Amino acid sequence: MKYLSVVLLLFVIVSCKKTEIEQAPEFPSTVYLNRISIKSKTRLYSNKKEITDNDVIDRFLKSNGGLIIKDSSFVSDEHIKFFSPDSAKFSSSDYPWLITKNNDQLKFKSTNTWIVTNNEIRNIEMSKYRSEFEPVWDSKFRTYNMQVGYGNYSELSLSSFEYMLVSWTYYDPEYSWFPGEGGLYKSSGSGTRFNEFDESFVQHLGKGDTLAIREYFYSFKKR
Repeated sequence: MKYLSVVLLLFVIVSCKKTEIEQAPEFPSTVYLNRISIKSKTRLYSNKKEITDNDVIDRFLKSNGGLIIKDSSFVSDEHIKFFSPDSAKFSSSDYPWLITKNNDQLKFKSTNTWIVTNNEIRNIEMSKYRSEFEPVWDSKFRTYNMQVGYGNYSELSLSSFEYMLVSWTYYDPEYSWFPGEGGLYKSSGSGTRFNEFDESFVQHLGKGDTLAIREYFYSFKKR
């Protein structure tokens, strides 16, 4: 009889859970930025391989200015306003974004396009989620901006990563237009992309390329 009572109790608990109805989100819904969280350690890549020596990583960052985003919590007016399950607007942009929701993943796509150059395309290709590049004129391309986050319309974490890319290129002085030119030249670029890092980008690094990245979450929540 004791065991029968336990079974009946479990049946009642399970039945209650099944009858629970998930509360539908209310729109418009506004979430505010309240935290930046470091998602991963700094990773360093060169010539298609990862460098795991912490001393080498530290020397590279120190000699090139370092990564600047810190783990922190704060009160901010930066926000995302959801108008419906498939549309929203960031306070930092002038145009609405379209949303594709898959379980707890929300992919954002801008409703307007932006013009980029070949050099800018390389930086965009670090991002896992991106749209096609449509040629327009004079070696320029049109594309949509994309972002990705996880959560819901009341609490959301946007994926982002900070990068630093340093390239060394050798120019043969014998073929230079001007005397004294040529030799080894350094170029560098850095920034933050609101997306996830595309691991396949590592395979496009040349012998003279070194890339450092660190991933973050930008967390938003209703007040």
